[in-house]
Amino acid sequence: MKRTSKKGFTIVELLTVMGVIAVLIGLLVPALALVKEHASRLQQRAQFHGIDVGLEIYKNELGSYPESYDNFVTGKEGVNYCGANKLAEAMVGWDLLGFHPKSGYRSDGTNDNGVLVYNPQAGFTDGGYTESAEENLQNREVFVDMENANAFRLVDIYSAIGGFNANLNEGGFTLCDVYAKKRLAGKKAGMPILYYKARPGRQFQDSTEDSDGDADLYNDDIYNYLDNDAIVALNDPDNGTGVNDHPLYQTTTAASALEFDELIVNQQVFEATDDGSGLTGVKRPYRAESYILISAGQDGLYGTGDDIFNFEKDITE
Repeated sequence: MKRTSKKGFTIVELLTVMGVIAVLIGLLVPALALVKEHASRLQQRAQFHGIDVGLEIYKNELGSYPESYDNFVTGKEGVNYCGANKLAEAMVGWDLLGFHPKSGYRSDGTNDNGVLVYNPQAGFTDGGYTESAEENLQNREVFVDMENANAFRLVDIYSAIGGFNANLNEGGFTLCDVYAKKRLAGKKAGMPILYYKARPGRQFQDSTEDSDGDADLYNDDIYNYLDNDAIVALNDPDNGTGVNDHPLYQTTTAASALEFDELIVNQQVFEATDDGSGLTGVKRPYRAESYILISAGQDGLYGTGDDIFNFEKDITE
C-alpha cells in the first residue's frame, strides 16, 4: 500500500509567525493612537473655527465680541458667571434657544434691570418695551450650529465632585470640547471651552509688572485670567478626589496669573533683554486685539502641553 504523509507547520514555525504578528501589532497600535489623536485635534480646531465664525457674526451684528469677565469677580452679581458661560450664551443662548440681544449676561437670564428676557412662554415687559412670547423667539439668534455646539450644564460635568465653588452657577451652560468622556454625572461630555476677551486700552500681558499703580499686578493685562478662574479652580472631574489638579490653577492668584501668561504670551514677540538691572522685555499675548479659546485637550487638564488654542503656538514654546 502507498503511504501518504501529512504536511503541516511545526511548532517553531507557528511561534515565529505569531512573533512577527505580535511585533506588527506593537508597531501598529501606537501609530493608530497617534492618528486618532491627530484626528481629534483637527476636530477640535474645526469646532474652534465654527465658534470663530459665530463670534465674527456676533461682532458684526452687535458691534463687539461678548465680554468674558466673571460677574462675581467684577461685582456685577453674586454668582460666578464667567467667560465660558458667556461664550455659550452668546453662541446658543442662555436656554439654548438662541441669544437674546437685550440680555444682561447674567446667570439667571435677566437684563440689567432684573427682567427675565429669556422667556419664550410669556415674553416680557421692561419699561416702555413689550415683547410677546412669539416675538421672544423671533428676536433670538443662534450663532453656532446646535448639533456641533456641545453645550452642557456645569452640573452635567461636575455634579459628583462635592464642594462646588459656593458662588458658582452650576446650572449654567458651557460649550464643551470634543474630548467627550462619561462624567460622574452620567453624561458624556468634554471639558468647558475657556473664553477670554481682550480688554481694550491695555498693551501688555505681564502679571509681574504693574503699570497702573493698583495692588493687582494682573489688572492691567490684556487678558485677565480671572475670567474663567471659577471653572479652572474646580476639581478634575475624571478623578473625583477633591484635588484641584489643573496645572493652570495655583494656590495664589499671582502664581495662577503667571501660569496663564506662560500659556498665551507669544514668545516670538517677547524678546528678553538685559538693561543692566536684570532681564526685561515686552510681553504680548497671541490675538491681543480679539479673544482666546482654550481646550483642555486629551488629558482634560488645563495648563498642560496638549491644550489646544485658537492660535498656533511656536513649536519651541
